[in-house]
Amino acid sequence: MSGKCTRTWSVSLAPTPNSGTFFTRTFLLSNRRKRVTIIGGGIGGLSAGCYLQMNGYDTRVLEMGHMCGGVCVSWKRRGYVFDGATNWLPGSADTINLHTLLAELIDFSKLKIKYSDIFIRVEHDGGYFNVYNGARKLRDEMMRIAPEDRGPIEEFTNAITAAAKLPIPFEKPPEAYSIADFLAFPFKNYRLIRFLMKWRGMTIGDYARRFRNPRMREMFLQIFPHHEFFSMFALCIALGWMSARSDGYPLGGSARFTEVILERYRELGGVVDLNKRVTEVLVHDGAARGVVCADGSRYDADVVVSSADVRETLMEILGGRYIDARTRRQFENWDVYPSLLQISLGVARTFEGEAPKLNIPLCRPIRMGEFEARDIMVRVCNFDPSLSPPGKTSLVVHIRTPDYAYWCDLRENNTRRYRAEKESVADTVIDTLERRFGRVKNKVEVCDVATPATFVRYTNIWKGSYQGWAPTPRAVGRTLTKTFPGLKDFYLAGMWAWPGGGLTGVIRLARDVAYLICRADNRQFTTT
Repeated sequence: MSGKCTRTWSVSLAPTPNSGTFFTRTFLLSNRRKRVTIIGGGIGGLSAGCYLQMNGYDTRVLEMGHMCGGVCVSWKRRGYVFDGATNWLPGSADTINLHTLLAELIDFSKLKIKYSDIFIRVEHDGGYFNVYNGARKLRDEMMRIAPEDRGPIEEFTNAITAAAKLPIPFEKPPEAYSIADFLAFPFKNYRLIRFLMKWRGMTIGDYARRFRNPRMREMFLQIFPHHEFFSMFALCIALGWMSARSDGYPLGGSARFTEVILERYRELGGVVDLNKRVTEVLVHDGAARGVVCADGSRYDADVVVSSADVRETLMEILGGRYIDARTRRQFENWDVYPSLLQISLGVARTFEGEAPKLNIPLCRPIRMGEFEARDIMVRVCNFDPSLSPPGKTSLVVHIRTPDYAYWCDLRENNTRRYRAEKESVADTVIDTLERRFGRVKNKVEVCDVATPATFVRYTNIWKGSYQGWAPTPRAVGRTLTKTFPGLKDFYLAGMWAWPGGGLTGVIRLARDVAYLICRADNRQFTTT
């Protein structure tokens, strides 16, 4: 064999009879490499594949769609690219330690990073609030609006400054901690723990009520629009990373970011099969030993990792057999990110001088089932020339709604009304943009409306939630279990394993899963 490792995958279009065991497993003596099948070709699945390839495993990613990326996706219409997924990348610069994590997978020389001075501009009741990516400048802006609220303003911006200096531990997953690790953790991370204890239990809505100025109170809630139930810890950490200038946007957006990760995965020897929707995990003697796809094909494996939607994984692919009491409580009690509508517009004009992201009031409310929208978030994509033809601009508008079922039911049962509702929403959005910017209505060349039903149809995400579990006081700092009692050699990765999700969070979870697989096999985990 001349020292070379050879991969052998057993793939068939139907189960085959065998003597005494359900599986055919081919080993090449002591030279064999374990096979890992990964369900889902989003950033989590591809990242898990990268780390496992680095550690001597043969991996195959099975993606249900025609392209990789999962919810980290964009689409093209008549020369315009619409990307509502990638807003910023925590760890884009080495001013925070998460850059070290990203650099394990990403060759940053292949990504051009763009930075902005403003995270979002909030416009409300005739006033405005520029949420600057810097604690000192943000403090001055808040004092301009509400000088009577110096106390809560300075407490908030001081927290942002402190958060910018907090290292996030990622070297080893908690499940792999030794007693010595647990004993050492509070001493190594006392500043993070103290910060977490102060801010985790308070929601953004709770803190907003500290402001006496009513305009400041309302606009503070729109830093993260419609996320007032999030923990203040999540807001402070995010703005802290921005203050550290490690919040860049990768030019090319979701498509380019996915391309870089996919390229790395293939360079490491990974394999991707598209249009492969997994419907079942094959279990033998209490261990995952492969998967079956909707087309009847079967992939035998030594380990299975799911980076697919969490509910689909647990309730459909695994048939609900392995949910423990803790996981069931989390499903019952944790909140998810609200679903959203994305109205994407190709506009034949530029928008010089505008903030990259704005939250503005609608010209008239939009009623959608049990929910009434009164404002929209607008991304003015004038910062990325790859997203539109010269002299033109892609605008991406988000309307968050907790009533995802309204849109799914409408699409399923009344297609005509579903289309009419989408057109009505688009008309109201365009009228709002015309009022705010001018020269929009007659310049719209492309209009594309994606509803929560669209996100469910293409990615099968539970409740249409584009980023999984919300970082609420109940959930922040906690994780969903990555393994399940009664099922060996099966691991859960992807955005649903960590409240808050996001690109960097998903990569961290993929690393954790790869580490745990290596630990189970008594292998030294490596990132090279």
